[in-house]
Amino acid sequence: MNEKIKLNTSPYCNYNKAFTVYDQLRQPNGLRELLQIFKQIDIPVEKQKILEGGFGTGAYIDYIRHDVKEIYGVEGSTEGLEQALQKMGNAANVHLQLGNILSLTFADDSFHAYMVNQVLHHLDTEPDYPNLNVFLKESRRVLKPGGVLTINTSSQEQLDPHLGVYWNYKYIEKAAHAMQARYIPIDELIFRMEQLQFADIQTTIPSEKIFHEHYYNDPYFALEPDFQKGDSVYSFLSQEEIEEANARIRLDLEDASVQEEMKRADDCAAEIGEAVIVSARKI
Repeated sequence: MNEKIKLNTSPYCNYNKAFTVYDQLRQPNGLRELLQIFKQIDIPVEKQKILEGGFGTGAYIDYIRHDVKEIYGVEGSTEGLEQALQKMGNAANVHLQLGNILSLTFADDSFHAYMVNQVLHHLDTEPDYPNLNVFLKESRRVLKPGGVLTINTSSQEQLDPHLGVYWNYKYIEKAAHAMQARYIPIDELIFRMEQLQFADIQTTIPSEKIFHEHYYNDPYFALEPDFQKGDSVYSFLSQEEIEEANARIRLDLEDASVQEEMKRADDCAAEIGEAVIVSARKI
């Protein structure tokens, strides 16, 4: 496929590059909790038709497709779509396409559930999050009455560079604050969902971690170029700033300060989790 026409809907991260290493770094957290939420829908999971918006490389769909009748996906990156199609093989109940979650091509009342996993922070560059309302209206439109929207996101507390759950954020404070600004606070997200008449709004902390174990056990892992290419927070930094952050990590490795920060972040994650799933029902 011609690189010139490859789509990428994120305003700050080139996911056609990030997705080339994405599966080596990240894992789909919250699968257990998502399936439990889907089981609370009136129709059995094995009869449900589900949509994922911004499916990335298809990690969530690859797991959940075995439990549901049909699963559809919309993704803005051609690289993500290509990798997802390879994962699915000839799965007859999986239907993937390029598209924009702000303008879905599906008919009204199409799905029993709609999941969006770590995508919301790519929708808006403005501080009042105008595209979030567009997304929520589209979500409500394509859900069947009684259908459920699940939003896997992160809280401001989880993303804090000094008190949060990602140890490397201490060394890239500028980028961490820029990333925080892209995430709508959970209370505000819930308020907007209420304004659009979503009901039964709940928050759930996923039990799984977001990164593979190397990130939590080996501080050198965060110094690898592939890790930094696959984590969108680094998109807010210049190469010079990344090299300066790497130098600070190496310096702190000499007196075990990095390991202390890793333990602090791990203890924090054990208490508040690494993400938040906000779920709500269309009435």
